Amino acid sequence: MEYKQEIRNCQNCKKDFTIEPEDFNFYEKIKVPPPTFCPECRLKRRLSWQGYQILYKRKCDFTGEEIITTHHKDSPYKIYRQDIWWSDKWNPLEYGRDIDWSRPFLEQFGELIKDVPLPALYSEHSSMIRSDYCNAASQCKDCYLCFRITDGENCAYVNLVGDIKDCIDCSYTRHDQMGYGNIITHSSYQTFFCEDVVGSMNMWFCRSCVGCSDCVGCVNINKKKYCIFNKQYRKEEFQEIFKKYDLGSTKNLEEFRKSAMAFLLTQPRKQFNNRNSHNTTGEYVYNSKNVHDSYMVRKAKDCRYCQFLKTGPVADCYDYTLFGEQAELVYESTWVGENINNVKFSVWNYSVSNLEFCFGCHSSNNMFGCVGIRKGEYCILNKKYEKEEYIKTIEKIKKQMMEIPYVDKVGKKYFYGEMMPSEISPWVYNESAAMEWFPLNKEEAQKEGLNWRDIEPRDYLDATIQIPEHIRDVKDEITKEILKCETCGKNYRLIQMEIDFYRRFNLPVPHQCFLCRDRARGRLLNPIEIHNRKCDKCGKDIKSSWSVDKPEIIYCEKCYQQEVY
Repeated sequence: MEYKQEIRNCQNCKKDFTIEPEDFNFYEKIKVPPPTFCPECRLKRRLSWQGYQILYKRKCDFTGEEIITTHHKDSPYKIYRQDIWWSDKWNPLEYGRDIDWSRPFLEQFGELIKDVPLPALYSEHSSMIRSDYCNAASQCKDCYLCFRITDGENCAYVNLVGDIKDCIDCSYTRHDQMGYGNIITHSSYQTFFCEDVVGSMNMWFCRSCVGCSDCVGCVNINKKKYCIFNKQYRKEEFQEIFKKYDLGSTKNLEEFRKSAMAFLLTQPRKQFNNRNSHNTTGEYVYNSKNVHDSYMVRKAKDCRYCQFLKTGPVADCYDYTLFGEQAELVYESTWVGENINNVKFSVWNYSVSNLEFCFGCHSSNNMFGCVGIRKGEYCILNKKYEKEEYIKTIEKIKKQMMEIPYVDKVGKKYFYGEMMPSEISPWVYNESAAMEWFPLNKEEAQKEGLNWRDIEPRDYLDATIQIPEHIRDVKDEITKEILKCETCGKNYRLIQMEIDFYRRFNLPVPHQCFLCRDRARGRLLNPIEIHNRKCDKCGKDIKSSWSVDKPEIIYCEKCYQQEVY
């Protein structure tokens, strides 16, 4: 069948969005109807099913002991300590139930997810060594407050990283060692406050540099050495100037940061920060082909509306947010990956195939509307079926979902083909990753029918010590003191690992808590948006993540290559 472009109206934000012929082809391929929400609202909904960075203390519903978890004590979910959840001390199939054909299927799924125990933290528990305060993590050793991390050692306060060692305060980095304050760096060593730096070492406040070393405040340079603000120096001159900056002082560091940001605005930026990619639109797309309207994707092919796929290969996926690593035919799912195929409308599933509307099901196949099942097959609402009956029942459910859709508290309808509604997510909106990228206040969230948790009133303590202005004046005893974040006012502490790191690299002690520092790094990234604008050099119409009201100089790919390389 030959499809034509269609413009539809989003039932959430009421804005028009376009469905292209190739989109219809994909929906036909995976046997789902076209979406009724626009791409941005679909993304926001998927992100609302990722609660990973806000930690609480509550009691384990199995042992009764106090545990660290992402679920608030007042949330209506059963929470088990990680080792219990992953064990055979309980059986998810015991929560199986028959389908009530008179009620919306997703309503029944929402009841199931409240009944089946959830893990305290969403990590690969058996692979974590001395890394108790990490979440969405695997293969970590001696890590602290690290999130969405795979294969880390001696790290703290990192977010969405992989294969890193001795790194602190880094986000969206891979294969790095001894980094600090970085975002989107790759295969680099001893880099500090850098963005989009690849294969480099001893870099400070640099951006879009490849194969460089010993550079400070540089932008758009390749295979250079001993440069400061893109000016070449002899080794001895470079070392002398850099020493005078004395970035171990809080005052000096902030003054240099402002100078680096000012210099950055004088240099051109590429319409999209992509590398080694063909026929792609979207930001931070690397080593990919035929990928469109996507963000922070690696080794992907034939994908659209995908985000945070930190490891490939990924192929033939739409509306897929977070993870990757051998994934194919994924649609409207989040936090899924590691050898997966044909996964739809699902959350936190690894090594699976043919799953729909599943949460926390690992090493399983052919399941629909299940929670917490491992090594299962042919299950619906955690009830086991014979293969032939399963297939027939699934078709009947899909038909029933079209006839009796789930209706949320503000009247939005969820037919078959839509991701599970945010209001049945085990995390409220302001606990989820959606709050990072689409921040709302309580009134705005409730207007959209999103759940919200008020911050509990708490009198935070005054700092018990004034942070020394220079790292040379910091004593080990500071790890016993209480500090107060200058941004949010919450208390935080330092650990010995970071004090040793700051001393080694002459870095001042931060005056913000780890979460505020993480959010500040995130604000340096380009948004998950695509705008129409013109190249600031040749005037050509281009698409870019940079809107026309931004002060940056934006070049098309051709002009950028001609001037920079």
